[in-house]
Amino acid sequence: MAAPGEKKESHADAQREYFRTRVGVFIQPIPDEILARTQKIAESAELSESSQVLDVGTGTGALITHFLSLGVKEKNITGVDLSDEMLNVARERYPEVHFIKADILDADTVIGKPEQFDAVFFNACFGNLFDQKMALQKTQALLRAGGSIIISHPLGKRFVKALHDSDPSIVPFFLPEKDQLEKWAKELEMKLVEFVDEHDFYLARLIK
Repeated sequence: MAAPGEKKESHADAQREYFRTRVGVFIQPIPDEILARTQKIAESAELSESSQVLDVGTGTGALITHFLSLGVKEKNITGVDLSDEMLNVARERYPEVHFIKADILDADTVIGKPEQFDAVFFNACFGNLFDQKMALQKTQALLRAGGSIIISHPLGKRFVKALHDSDPSIVPFFLPEKDQLEKWAKELEMKLVEFVDEHDFYLARLIK
């Protein structure tokens, strides 16, 4: 499922420009109630000190502080984002994390080695992707057996729908319904083991 009427490269360019002009918003302090939700998101993958983590759409690194609080080492975290401006902030905050400026749809070439991660997170970015199913396909290949893909948003599905309604060129998709995720999981030889769709919180966990 790709963004309608658009090419992958032009979609990526539009995302870069959008977030280039909004990096100031993302460096503001995060409210405690949102931090509690992002902590819950990080905890959902049952990470440990030895976990290798891929954070897709890492932005300024909102989830990384939570990974560290769970014992994950900075050097075992890889963050991927399209925006130089967002990554510059993240690199300053977390100098030992491996950051890559790239489209996750190019994961097989920019990240390469398969089956290297224990968890892949798509937090507050899944609606922005050019092709949601392809993103899952590409990252499933990067997961070790038993690894998790987490799709989440700390403000929930309705917030993403409002973003889509405001500018579908930037947020072309909603967050997936449970039946859609179950269909994709079956096709990718994964299993949907957790699905939470509340007013102000969304989380889905798929296991390989």
